[in-house]
Amino acid sequence: MKVKIAIFFLFFTIFALESQNIRKKIDSLKQEVKFLRDTSLIKSLDKISGLYKRIDIDSSLIFAKKSLEGAVAIKNDKFTALAYNNLGTIYESKSLLDSALYCHKRSLQIKTKIKDTIGIADTYNNFGIIYDLRGEYLKSLQNYFKALEVYESTNVTFNKVPMVLVNIGIVYKKQKNYKKVLEFYTKAIKIYKDNNHKLGTVITTGNIASVYLELKDYKQAIINSLEAKKGFKELSYEVYLPFMDHNIAIAKDGLEEYLEARKIYNSIIIEFENQNALFELSDAKINLAKNYTKTNNLHFAIKELKEALIIIKKNKFKEKELTVLKLLSKNQGNLNSFKEAYNNLITYDIKKDSVFEQEKTKAILELETKYQTEKKEKELLETRTEKAETELALSKTITWVYILIGGLALAIMLFFNISQRNKRKNQEEILAQKERGLKAIIDAQEEERSKIARELHDGVVQQIGSVILKSRNMLSKMDLLRSKESQELLESLENSNQDLRNISHQMMPRTLKELGIIPALNDLLEGSLALSNIKFSLEHFNIEERLPQKIEVTIYRIIQELINNIIKHSKADEVSVQLFNTNNTAILIVEDNGVGFSSKESKKGIGLLNISSRLDLVKGEVNYAPSPKSGTLVTIKIPLENAY
Repeated sequence: MKVKIAIFFLFFTIFALESQNIRKKIDSLKQEVKFLRDTSLIKSLDKISGLYKRIDIDSSLIFAKKSLEGAVAIKNDKFTALAYNNLGTIYESKSLLDSALYCHKRSLQIKTKIKDTIGIADTYNNFGIIYDLRGEYLKSLQNYFKALEVYESTNVTFNKVPMVLVNIGIVYKKQKNYKKVLEFYTKAIKIYKDNNHKLGTVITTGNIASVYLELKDYKQAIINSLEAKKGFKELSYEVYLPFMDHNIAIAKDGLEEYLEARKIYNSIIIEFENQNALFELSDAKINLAKNYTKTNNLHFAIKELKEALIIIKKNKFKEKELTVLKLLSKNQGNLNSFKEAYNNLITYDIKKDSVFEQEKTKAILELETKYQTEKKEKELLETRTEKAETELALSKTITWVYILIGGLALAIMLFFNISQRNKRKNQEEILAQKERGLKAIIDAQEEERSKIARELHDGVVQQIGSVILKSRNMLSKMDLLRSKESQELLESLENSNQDLRNISHQMMPRTLKELGIIPALNDLLEGSLALSNIKFSLEHFNIEERLPQKIEVTIYRIIQELINNIIKHSKADEVSVQLFNTNNTAILIVEDNGVGFSSKESKKGIGLLNISSRLDLVKGEVNYAPSPKSGTLVTIKIPLENAY
């Protein structure tokens, strides 16, 4: 135990030292960028973003956006494509897959324009990764094979081909086509060995071990895991050793060497806890519980399963939750804890069948509706037949009456229609004038915002930046740079400069113009709510392409207004924003858990009137309702059919 604690602290110390070294490099680069311009500035911003990826993904995103802004400003296609690619990989690591896909598509467009063949293949590989994460395996494989075709026919670094081969194997593994997995892993490991690439060889060897576990070839799985473990030790990648030990423990269980497997499970659970590898930790606890179950140690099995369930619920590992609930119910039943067993089984059935039940209910309702419609149509047809026979018998005697009444009615309708048409025409003209006036006002507002934002960013902000540099140089020459008053002066100038930048971005955010509505909303929520102790979430669906500019600006301004109201009046501590495209209609839902407001209050206030005015111009509609969370639920619908 003492040895393990020592290893943990050694690992923690190494990580802390590495983190310190990275931050020193970042601080050095931040000082350099103040004096750089054009491509040199963009390269340094990209380096800072890359370093932050290893310690702070949000800061990495900020500098990636700055890199993109710089590349777009100097109209450099190569660096713009690289910046979009970098943004895509960052969004992917933040699980914002729609935003990642959009950035990689923009990168692909530019790479195609400048005929960057290898860069195009890199983007196809990135597409494969994203579609794999989204569960769209056919699209994932199609893109991986496109990348592979380019890599194999082009003079590229050797490691790109086995990288794609392994990625293809991962997709086939999810589809349980283990023969194909071994085929592609074997090709990859041969290339790694031929080029003496030890890390690639070791990682792929470990992956092959996991395939043999699925094939129940436990002895071969142990051989491969031990080989990979040896390789990781030689390369000083001790952090991966518990993953290989996990494979070995599972294989030992399969070979009915339960005691040996149990020792390994207990060891790797400590390692995963130290690494905070929660997914693997829950997996190891489940496997240890299975081991206890096989050896009839049911109390220990239940203890491990309950601990695993806490981790799983907290981190929303939904598939694993079903596994644990089923095992818990079985073990509790065997111990005659029937109430607990029953409750867990019911929970398991509810979670397992919820999606199926929804689909089944939908299908039943559709069938019932179809049946009722056909029945009513049949009854209606019979009624119409009887009615037609009656009308035919009476038609000869009342024909002239109908003609006279019809003529009179036609004259009345004609007069009424002419009157209504003139009235409607006048109303439409009034509405059109009102709409043109509103549009002119809003367009003027947006143009003025954009102008002020440019003036602030390109004028005042740059001037203050120049003043900061000159002040720093002057104070340095006068040997006053380290004095308290000098530091306070410089800090005040830098804070003012940052405030002006924030105001500039709020007036007309560049992210909205260059990346689109999803990245812009993410920036808006982070910037507005970061200091307000209000938690927020942003969800979006089917927003893969850019929306029309006027729609994106309308959505952004509406959410900006709603967020300001929430901060000022709602007393909420949670906000949820959802945006999705369904049936060619943009649906925006903003929900908070604050104090709410009445329907009368919803019609008052300049901010809410501004929302209505903006929606009038895009034929949208808004509804304010009490939220299930005791706050306010705002639902907005904007048609997209004629907006493009």
